[in-house]
Amino acid sequence: MYDVSIITVNYNSSDDTLNMIESVENKTTLSYEIIVVDNNSSIEEYKKLEILKTKENIKLIRSRLNLGFAGGNMLGFKEANSKYLFFLNNDTLLINNVIDILYKDCENDSNIGLISPQLFDENINKTTTFRYFPTVSEKYLGKGFANFISTKKRYNNKKEYTNIIDVEVVSGASMFFKRECFENIDGFDTDFFLYCEEEDLSKRVNDSGLKVCFEPNAHLIHLCGKSTGRNFKIEREFIISYFRLLDKHFGFIGKNLLKLHIFLKYLFKANKNETNKKLFDFIFQKDKQKYSLRNEQKMSDE
Repeated sequence: MYDVSIITVNYNSSDDTLNMIESVENKTTLSYEIIVVDNNSSIEEYKKLEILKTKENIKLIRSRLNLGFAGGNMLGFKEANSKYLFFLNNDTLLINNVIDILYKDCENDSNIGLISPQLFDENINKTTTFRYFPTVSEKYLGKGFANFISTKKRYNNKKEYTNIIDVEVVSGASMFFKRECFENIDGFDTDFFLYCEEEDLSKRVNDSGLKVCFEPNAHLIHLCGKSTGRNFKIEREFIISYFRLLDKHFGFIGKNLLKLHIFLKYLFKANKNETNKKLFDFIFQKDKQKYSLRNEQKMSDE
């Protein structure tokens, strides 16, 4: 059994995946395996990864159907043989010995269920790594009021920290789990195709009685923000996932107040451009799941 299984999902970004693996190899001293799930990339992109088959501690899995972020990670989890699980985006690069640090944190504190490192952008500027779970009080009355009435300390995600802190939601780009915790909460909810997986997972870890933590001394580059322009289907997918999150974790009053907040948000933006108008119209759709990108995926021949 390995100390850590690093699970990553590749979708038409094999160069990123190979670079991430190289950074892991250069910055990690623990025993680890890397499980790469190719989420039905083009055959040209997949063939770039076949070089990984020569390495004993790397497993390459080809899914002929794009299973989404949650589904791809769960496929990889089924092959994991380790005490800890590190779900790591393929567009990341380790700056320091991230995995060793997170492993040691969990070994030293049995109450940590999920922990995440400090993220940086490609210019090595710190980016937001943790945030709050959505609440009615915050959406309508602001963070200050939500912090005032909270029974737990809520840390400002704009400040710098030197020690581990307990948080509500960590970035889905890098989630380090105790395997037992991940199994006890039943892992990723594959009803989420894209977006809100980290909110759902973090909430379930907190609800289980274990801690969700942020480790500011583990440093990781996340090469996000490469896309250009707006994509209606991607933004629509966020609404689908967000409504799924609300239906799952809130009662009747809470979920409907939060849905009203989204309605009002897009109402005020609807006249600004066509994309916002289409998103506003979509909020009225009753069966949102049937519009998910999941339903547009097709099985490849190889």
